[in-house]
Amino acid sequence: MKSMKLRSVTAALAGMLLVGWGVNAMADTTDDLLQALIAKGVLTEEEAAPLLKGREAEINKKAQDKNSEIKASFKDGIGFESGDHQNAISVNGRIQADYHTYGQANAQNTDTFDVRRAYLTVKGKFYSDYEFNVTADFGQGQTTACPAGTACTATNQLDVAYFGINWWESARLRFGQIDMPFGMEHLTSDLFTDFTERGLTEALVPGKERGAEVFGTPAKGVWYGLALSTGRGKNVNNADNQVDGLDVIGRATVNLADIFNQQGVVYHVGADFSHGNVSADQATNSGVLATNSFLVGQGNAKSQTEGRGITFFSPGSLNMAPGADVERTRMGLEAAIGYGPFKVQSEWMRHDYNGVSLSTPTGSTSHNFDKNVSAWYVSANWILTGESYVDTYKEGVWGRIHPKNEFVHPSAGEGIGAWVVGIRFDQYNADDFAFGTGAGAVSKISTTPGAIGNGISTPDGAHAWTAGVTWILNPNLRFQANYIDTKFENGYVAFKDDQGNVKGITNGEKAVTLRGTFDF
Repeated sequence: MKSMKLRSVTAALAGMLLVGWGVNAMADTTDDLLQALIAKGVLTEEEAAPLLKGREAEINKKAQDKNSEIKASFKDGIGFESGDHQNAISVNGRIQADYHTYGQANAQNTDTFDVRRAYLTVKGKFYSDYEFNVTADFGQGQTTACPAGTACTATNQLDVAYFGINWWESARLRFGQIDMPFGMEHLTSDLFTDFTERGLTEALVPGKERGAEVFGTPAKGVWYGLALSTGRGKNVNNADNQVDGLDVIGRATVNLADIFNQQGVVYHVGADFSHGNVSADQATNSGVLATNSFLVGQGNAKSQTEGRGITFFSPGSLNMAPGADVERTRMGLEAAIGYGPFKVQSEWMRHDYNGVSLSTPTGSTSHNFDKNVSAWYVSANWILTGESYVDTYKEGVWGRIHPKNEFVHPSAGEGIGAWVVGIRFDQYNADDFAFGTGAGAVSKISTTPGAIGNGISTPDGAHAWTAGVTWILNPNLRFQANYIDTKFENGYVAFKDDQGNVKGITNGEKAVTLRGTFDF
């Protein structure tokens, strides 16, 4: 009787020991302890069984609790993630505050502060394979028509909104308003671009459109993206049921260094392509269909300097019959070399437009047109503090530079951040649209007194030199300063005051742009 009581007490003590300590012990250690107690006759196998079962249940419960617990973190945003890493959600944002000053003190080139971008993003994943992203644009809102006598204000608009399915790394899917796969500099986030503004090629990229995309990395060093889109630009659906085709847009890149297993270097080459028939009538952001509103470039009239001052190329309507379509082909080539703190990259892009116009070009009896616009740039950058561009390269674009010695606070006395210097030359050519009365003519000779006059035409292109320095204090904060010298080609721009009065003409623009960027 005493023996049974002793064994019961021993079993109880063993149970408490196993609950208090054995739960966190290795399974084989706990099993050895139980077997030792059984071997010495302290416990029978029947008495040990419920202890082992209880221990396993406790371990399973603890594992389940660990997998279901939510962990908060601050890494490239404020995020929350489940213990099993299957579900996550984060809030991200960015603010870019600019200052522009120009070499000529005229009304068109206004020295001003500007909020270039103000984004707020909510993104996440569920069951590991399903993702979403919704980004609101508070800095580049679409200005709508305003009643007479009232002030116009920009309204907030959608920047990105998509959901994705990531069943296969080589064929991931996205649906919604997404950044189309076209252009290396464009697809590099504005948080990480080398200069305050992208080059003159930016006017020729599709940008963000509504559609669907498949993309991925089918092999080491290879990335591709293939999309179908409305082809109408950001926040615009196709509202013309007479021409309702889709644009096919694609990009493919290869890092030859990965292909040939070369470490510490990037040899990037890529190509971009887009084709589709687009209506000459376009829907505005308010959803209204405007006749003959399609313009050369990315669905708008503006090809602006990098300093965001003068609009130097504003083509007219292609002047096509209602229901007519424009065959638009867009193409691009890209190359880049990254070696430690040095990087050189270049891109070339071209748009081809084919169609039938109601206008007849001067000296011609044909209404058919076949015109193109092209742009290219080459740039070189050097990280003076020694960080490597190679470490930031992934899936065909450059990413975030992490300073070796972060600058957090002046009183800390340590760390200078990362310092980058760069130079770029770019050129834009649209002389196919110059000097005529045909489709899309832009550089018509004006004889209006006080305007351009005296046989001087508006430009059909531009070229620019940009020099820049970037101070990356820490991964989330950077300051940039750029000097931009732009010359307009084959013409002059008439600049006006805020009442529309022509004040003079200019064949170029000199600008200094300053930017501070914070993101989380």
